[in-house]
This record gives sequence, C-alpha cells and structure tokens, in this order.
Amino acid sequence: MARLKKTILCVGDNWDELVARRMLLETVGYRVLPATDADEGLRFFRGNPIDAVVLDYQVPGMKIEVVTAKMKGAKPHVPIVLLSSFWPLPKNKLISIDKFLTKSQESAMLLPAIEELLTVRTKPIFVQWLDTWRSRNRTVLP
Repeated sequence: MARLKKTILCVGDNWDELVARRMLLETVGYRVLPATDADEGLRFFRGNPIDAVVLDYQVPGMKIEVVTAKMKGAKPHVPIVLLSSFWPLPKNKLISIDKFLTKSQESAMLLPAIEELLTVRTKPIFVQWLDTWRSRNRTVLP
C-alpha cells in the first residue's frame, strides 16, 4: 500500500520547539518524526521513508555539517531545511543544506519552504530544468 502522507523528520534539542513544529506540520497533513539528538535523528532517517528533514543548527551529539553529510550520503534526494538563530553561518555548515531559515522566519516560511522543496523534488529532471529555464527567461521574453 502506498503512503498517503509525506514524512518529515524534525531534529532539535528543544522539546517545546519540536512539539510546535510537529503540530504545525501535522495540521497540514504531514507525518512527523521528532528526534532530540543527532544519533536518534540519523537512526530515524536511515530506518524510515523520509521525504524531508527539518534540522536545528544546535542539535546535540555531533556537528551539523557531519549530520547533514551523513544524511545526504545515505539519501541524497531528501531535502534538508536548517533552522538557526545565528546568521550568517560559515559556508562549510551549509554545504549539504537545501534551504536555510532563521528561527525568526520559521513560523512564516517553514511550510512554504518544505512544500517548495517537495514539489521540486517530485518533478522529473527535465521539468525541473524547463521550469528553471522559463523563470530565467521571463524577464527577457515579452
């Protein structure tokens, strides 16, 4: 039987923030797996069909660039959204990230960011290329 809901893995050290994210995402139909540290997040990531990851910058257990590299190494097609109160972040922290949001943007931008990443990822590569080409040429073509 096919899965009906997309599954989002949320990894962070603040339980209240995880619960709030879970409630937000579940109200629009996502299935959410919350994890409170890097090891638990990686276990869930490897052991479940995950469609996207929402990852807090200060996740306990290992450096963020190590966590994201392990996730992309295992499932490169799964988009990762990084949330942080800090900005700007060093470029080495953002290498495996598909979208970065500051925590002040989270409430307004998290759902649109996830929906955009999931929509782009589900389109065939040619359609992605064509959409990009069209958007670049809109300003040139009448």
